[in-house]
Amino acid sequence: MGFDSAVETIAWERVHLTIVTKLTQTQADAEPAVPPDEVSYRLQSLRFGYPVQTEYLGDGRHRLTLTITDFHDRRPIPDGAWRLIAEHGGEDLSAVRLPLDRVDAMDDYSRVFLYSQNTESYSVTFGITESDVRPEFVIRTYRFYRNPVVADLSSAKRVAGTAARRLKVAASDPRPVGLAIRSLSRMFRRVFGSPGNRILFASEMRGKLEGNLLRVRDRMLERGLDGQFEFTYSFRLPSSSSTLGTLGLIRKLATADIILVDDYFGLLENLYLDPKVKVIQLWHAGSGFKSIGYSRFGKYGSPKLFNAHRRYTYAIAGSTHLVPVYAEAFGIEERAVVPTGLPRIDTFLDPELSRAAVDAFYAAHPELVGKRIILFAPTFRGRGILDAYYDYDQIDFARWWEQCGDDTVVLFRMHHFVAEPPPIPEQYRDRLIDAAGFGDTNDLLRVADVLITDYSSVIYEYSLLRRPMLFFSYDREVYAATRGFHRDFEETAPGKACDTFDELLTAIAESDFETWRIDAFVEENFDYVDTGSTDRVIDWLILGEPPQPAGPDADRQPAADQEGQA
Repeated sequence: MGFDSAVETIAWERVHLTIVTKLTQTQADAEPAVPPDEVSYRLQSLRFGYPVQTEYLGDGRHRLTLTITDFHDRRPIPDGAWRLIAEHGGEDLSAVRLPLDRVDAMDDYSRVFLYSQNTESYSVTFGITESDVRPEFVIRTYRFYRNPVVADLSSAKRVAGTAARRLKVAASDPRPVGLAIRSLSRMFRRVFGSPGNRILFASEMRGKLEGNLLRVRDRMLERGLDGQFEFTYSFRLPSSSSTLGTLGLIRKLATADIILVDDYFGLLENLYLDPKVKVIQLWHAGSGFKSIGYSRFGKYGSPKLFNAHRRYTYAIAGSTHLVPVYAEAFGIEERAVVPTGLPRIDTFLDPELSRAAVDAFYAAHPELVGKRIILFAPTFRGRGILDAYYDYDQIDFARWWEQCGDDTVVLFRMHHFVAEPPPIPEQYRDRLIDAAGFGDTNDLLRVADVLITDYSSVIYEYSLLRRPMLFFSYDREVYAATRGFHRDFEETAPGKACDTFDELLTAIAESDFETWRIDAFVEENFDYVDTGSTDRVIDWLILGEPPQPAGPDADRQPAADQEGQA
């Protein structure tokens, strides 16, 4: 029985490649020999073959989905020329072909992803095999590298500066540093070992224990688990790091049995990890719009093909709906993302703690009693903590002060990466207030009557209060083009989007908040609206293993330590 399989459509969504094929029998009058819904596909080179996620669409059509950054074992599709093979029961049915009248159009579907400060690239191109009889569809994937040196010097300068440039390149090459970190961590593990119960709470982006990490530690103390586990800590910012401190941190990481982090942790990339060690990412952001990690692959601030995100044994999310979002962002399997809910939500929803936090806030700021409070809490612009900023020129402080009147104040709570405070003129500071020193952000959310943000995940907690939100998205197009959104901004924002400051003030004056959007947002982002998220993290991820998921990714195990990382 002969079969023919041909490409019908090719589509991209960020790092996800979707190919729809049409499988037909070459003898139309023969009885069907193979149920088409039992057909699967694999990617095949001369030496290797890998299964491809296959979904039957009916009428002989199959949707093939390939995530190029996380194709197999937390690695991209390897370099090479790859054919697609339809198979059933271990037998090949047909190699996929490309209709010849579409060969010239394949250039339109090719992609080049730049990363590592544009010194490396990963290309995906489409074409046909070099066959005069039956050309077959082929996907070619390759990585390219170049030295990060200036290439437009004059001939004389190039000759004179060769030695200096070589030294500069050697000094900037991360490979010796990575090898040193791996060797040191392996030595520390071998020499000092681990007690089998040591938990490290760590962050390279925060100077103290807070957020999800704080709640997990406190809950473990409440449950008496400090008698079962040894707690160690490391919290520092790039500005407070040192060579000696880094050596100490490598030792802590190497001798820990469970590592809990809440943000990107660069040292994990090259660290030697014993296969028994758990690395659990308690990501600080519940849900936002901006793309992070591998959902930004090939764009501004793109990660490398191998980085610290891929080292997680588990990561948490707020809902099943967000599992594929975080799996894509971290470059890990969907089964490694566990929808426990966010631990810090537990304290946010606790009625006694909430009342105490509100009472403490007004006791510290009695001048705000009886005022309507607008909380302005946008995210940062820039690549990260080292260059973060906010464009304060977008705000007309005089007009906002005037609109507030005597009954309203605006609390400015800038992202903790932004070092420059809002430049509020002295004469307006009775109504426009820098709230940098006003305690925890969640406490400000509790007292806020209106939240104004942009692409920040602060909306996650605030949505549970069912209070009005506005989104001041003055740079939406630029932000989408440079950083990218992992989901449509206008469709999913739980409030009205304002692209200009005039629109923002008008929406406030007219109470035009579009609050009807909030319910859909909560339903999508929360599997649990309770105070049990921390216990789920502890019981499922620290003490035991998470419940088994269903779906096409259910049989994929979280990857072990990547000994062969490039």
